[in-house]
Amino acid sequence: MTGTIRNFEDLIAPLSGQRFMNDYYDRAWLHLPGDAERTEPLMSWNVLNRILGMNIWTNRSLELSLDGQKLPPHAYCDQAADRNHQQTLRPNPEKVMQLAQRGASLVLNEVETLHEPVRAIVAGIETALGARASANVYCSWQHHQAFQSHFDRHDVFALQVLGEKRWNIYRGRTDNPIEHALFHNIPQTTYDQLKGPIDQQLIMRPGDLLYLPRGQFHDALATEQASIHVTFSATAPNGLDWLTNLWNEAVTSSEFRAYLPRVGNQADEKALEAHIRKLLQELADIALSPESLRALVNMRENYGILPKPYDLPGPDRDD
Repeated sequence: MTGTIRNFEDLIAPLSGQRFMNDYYDRAWLHLPGDAERTEPLMSWNVLNRILGMNIWTNRSLELSLDGQKLPPHAYCDQAADRNHQQTLRPNPEKVMQLAQRGASLVLNEVETLHEPVRAIVAGIETALGARASANVYCSWQHHQAFQSHFDRHDVFALQVLGEKRWNIYRGRTDNPIEHALFHNIPQTTYDQLKGPIDQQLIMRPGDLLYLPRGQFHDALATEQASIHVTFSATAPNGLDWLTNLWNEAVTSSEFRAYLPRVGNQADEKALEAHIRKLLQELADIALSPESLRALVNMRENYGILPKPYDLPGPDRDD
């Protein structure tokens, strides 16, 4: 497998898009060995240092973890004023490098906004999956684990760029997790109970791709002095997104804006039940209307978050 990765098809090569969608997407994890040459334009130490040198990072966009624990912002950030003179927490390069020497892992969020080769792959994922996609860079060090065993609430495409990393893929998988309080702040003891035994242990080398469907339990550990991998995340719309849009449409209905009947006796409860049945029928009528179905199709087709490219007029334009 050779050639630069420029789109989703290159990312999952030699597997075809149809084979991926039929056999793996949202179904099963997948490991695809690759060649180191295909990742060279994507990320390197020089590129990583250049991106880190951009004066745009905060404690939210650059995160550090050490031996499974997320470090507090004050451990690597200083109070500073941004361009609008608003106070923010800005990473201190000396503090970050000192913690890296101790084994702290760096997580650079939303790198697609800063590096065009990464952005191109994110755009390809959004188009291929009809999803919202983003990319984070993970830089870790030998024998120091950034995160304990866990699952993600989105699909993961982990591309190893430099060094090696050992991944443990567990048999456990949580059913359709989403970005909701129900799936946040879960104790590590619960993760460890649910992950089950190791399904397979992999050594990821430069050029290798690992796909993990959302909910798949896993953890990873660098096996060499330094490791960099880029994780592309993807989240497709679900039934709750549809329900949220439907709620906005139901606001136009007088029936939904009316007060619910009060209850005080059995007859009142029957009236309330009848009212709810009427609302359900109203909701079905709204959901199946041509306008609502068209809005649903538009949401599904335009779910990505990458902005459209600019095409400003310049001196070389003919129009």
